[in-house]
Amino acid sequence: MTSVAALTAAVLLLLGACGGGSGGAGAGAGAKGTDPAATVTIGQILEPSTLDITRGSGVAIADVLQNNVYQGLLQRDDTGTITPALASGYQVSPDGLTYTFTLRPGVRFHDGNPLTAADVVSSLTAVIAPGSTNPNAANLASLASVASPDPGRVVLTLRHRDTNFTFWLTTAAGVILRRGATDLAATANGTGPFRFASWRHGDSITLARNDGYWGARAGVAKVVFRYITDPNAQNNAVRTGQVDIGAIADADLINSYRGNPDFVVVRGTTTDKFTLGFNAARAPLSDERVRHALRQGIDKDGLIKVLGTGVRIGGDVPPSDPWYEDLTGIDRYDPAHARALLAQSGHPRGLKLTLTVPTIYPTSIAEYVASQLRQIGVEVTIRPVEFSTWLTDVFAHHDYDLSIVDHVEPRDLGNYALPAYYWGYDDPRTQALYQTGVQASSDKDRDDSFRAVARRVSQQAVSDWLLLGESRQVARSGIRGYPANNTSQIYDASKIVVTRS
Repeated sequence: MTSVAALTAAVLLLLGACGGGSGGAGAGAGAKGTDPAATVTIGQILEPSTLDITRGSGVAIADVLQNNVYQGLLQRDDTGTITPALASGYQVSPDGLTYTFTLRPGVRFHDGNPLTAADVVSSLTAVIAPGSTNPNAANLASLASVASPDPGRVVLTLRHRDTNFTFWLTTAAGVILRRGATDLAATANGTGPFRFASWRHGDSITLARNDGYWGARAGVAKVVFRYITDPNAQNNAVRTGQVDIGAIADADLINSYRGNPDFVVVRGTTTDKFTLGFNAARAPLSDERVRHALRQGIDKDGLIKVLGTGVRIGGDVPPSDPWYEDLTGIDRYDPAHARALLAQSGHPRGLKLTLTVPTIYPTSIAEYVASQLRQIGVEVTIRPVEFSTWLTDVFAHHDYDLSIVDHVEPRDLGNYALPAYYWGYDDPRTQALYQTGVQASSDKDRDDSFRAVARRVSQQAVSDWLLLGESRQVARSGIRGYPANNTSQIYDASKIVVTRS
């Protein structure tokens, strides 16, 4: 999976930070009126099961390590802006098949070794090698080879044009490791503004400022990512000062901070798509009429009202992507027509299905879906599982009927062009449309093709999209510079600063 999301224990706990926004005023160690010796604790939900970013599934690893500890040739901020990182710049050949990157001089890994072109070649080659176990390898599927003509440059050659190639280099697939690095599961040796300090399993991961960093020094001495799965416990930790920036799920809890000068509440955008997955590879979900019936039997606006947050979407593409199209008119809520579709598909008396859902999400989501489907004659048995079990049973073995999971990954429309993906959707026309978009000669042509893919997938009811999450967190006043958007993907803590009290 591009690394399916999991991360939020509550609705859309989209671990988005609140308040200062990316690189707010005063960012940087020692800025006037700030405390460069401060430690900031950030409340998170889903703890990584490993630190090995080359093998571990899920976005929890990159959320903490990418941009903070590990870096790539390019990097992306929370607004989606791509800038050079370990590369000082790059050139693209006229045919779009060759990218030549100039490496930034003077960069060192946290163990003191200098970054070399050989490190870049070995890191990216490992991702695309035959038999690669990197869970994000699909992001670099267009990359054919990596070579170094001289110590200061690296040449990336593509199999075909890839209109999103620079974007994919900013994901976990593009991180650069020291050649021959070992023990990646328990530690991390990167080039970023923070170095890995410690991991207290079941509690927290601590990063310490890298004073030898090649760029602007981090604004605080330490950042502690503390894992608190219970929403009420997360709220209490914020209230009592145990956490400086926390994910608060419940709308009533969020509202309780309004007007309190000690805290700041801010909403941000996300790519968190809470997806109701259908196993189209086995009956009765292999019947498109059944899938349409299920979609039409769920009032998504009602769910958003129950949760007190979320944005209605009708497809896999969020409004932040340039190929977004409003598809909410497809399969509008119509329980009467849903029952008629079930009858037409040979199920006049309804169906019995099992809904497998990770326990990291609030039970209200699955319960709402089950209640809605019961009204059209579909009896749903909710099967709550640990996320690790979901990865095995649903994602790996495709042993499920229905599933709910938060797909936070950006630009993951290509999953619908993968026949082996856990939805069991194998449509040559969709696959061809997607590849046309990937290899398009212009952004407009790319957007047109991707828009057609999203529309086709929705029209065939491959999945249902319950809602798009909103980033909502509460931060202690006096802290700024933290990211506001899409922080369940990458939580860049390097610009956080704390005002001196």
